[in-house]
Amino acid sequence: MSAPDDRTGFLMRKSWRSDAILARRIELPGGSQAPGAARRTVTELLATRLEKSELFDVTVLISELVTNAVRHGAADEDATIVTHVAITPDVLRIEVCDRGPGFTPPAAPAPRPEGGGNGLVLLASLSTSWGVAPVEGGTCVWFERELEQAG
Repeated sequence: MSAPDDRTGFLMRKSWRSDAILARRIELPGGSQAPGAARRTVTELLATRLEKSELFDVTVLISELVTNAVRHGAADEDATIVTHVAITPDVLRIEVCDRGPGFTPPAAPAPRPEGGGNGLVLLASLSTSWGVAPVEGGTCVWFERELEQAG
């Protein structure tokens, strides 16, 4: 797993890989129902494209990122969370964008003994690479995951 970086190939800017076989922009209403809606939407979109274990990990990650958008990115019921999902034959990329101010990620996220706030630990352990990037009017947190090759 690599440390966070600041790659600028945003799906929102349509500048990621040209070999994408699926790319979707998904708008979710903010608020407490957003993480569940994100899990359902991503599951429906990717169920036939990912192995079960990969899909489970991806739904955990999207849930964490959307929960953080609600909690820390001002994505309440009146806000919209924009999620971008793209897949190539060997990599999945997901970006979750909100109107929040963003943050500087730690170089190596560590568990908190007092509990809570371990979403970045999950992100670091379940993705191949990830990062935080400022965008016009907000922030995107993204991750990429190398996919198991059917063999």
